[in-house]
Amino acid sequence: MRGTAAQVEQGRIKLRALRLQLSHDAETLEMQLSHQRDMFAMKADLMRDLIKALIEHRVDAVCKACEETLKMYAEQSRHYMAQQDRYADAEIKATEPLERANLRVRLNETDLQLTNIRSDGGTLQREMARVILLLGGTMPTLSNDDQRALLG
Repeated sequence: MRGTAAQVEQGRIKLRALRLQLSHDAETLEMQLSHQRDMFAMKADLMRDLIKALIEHRVDAVCKACEETLKMYAEQSRHYMAQQDRYADAEIKATEPLERANLRVRLNETDLQLTNIRSDGGTLQREMARVILLLGGTMPTLSNDDQRALLG
């Protein structure tokens, strides 16, 4: 009986050791699972933040490009407005009919170019406003000088 009692005790010790090992394994797995959940949540937050940043930078880039393009249109418009003034002054000062006719032609061409620039600038501004609003941004404001140059 002694042998069996010792075997039973050894069985109990092995069973306790297995239970402890199983409990330890379960705790380890729970910690690993918890760690993996935390890592997944951090990665998901990072991806959300990256996507948000990309969208915001894209909106900023579109806004900046639109603003710079409209400024170029305004600068071209101011250039043609200055040419209009020069041709108008020269036409007033001209004494010969042929010279006046040539200046009138140049003035008309300048008027046409200025009208086209303002039309294209207005179209660009409307279309870019739509794009920017769709992306979730706000349309950049132009300086008063640029607005006057584009609107006439």
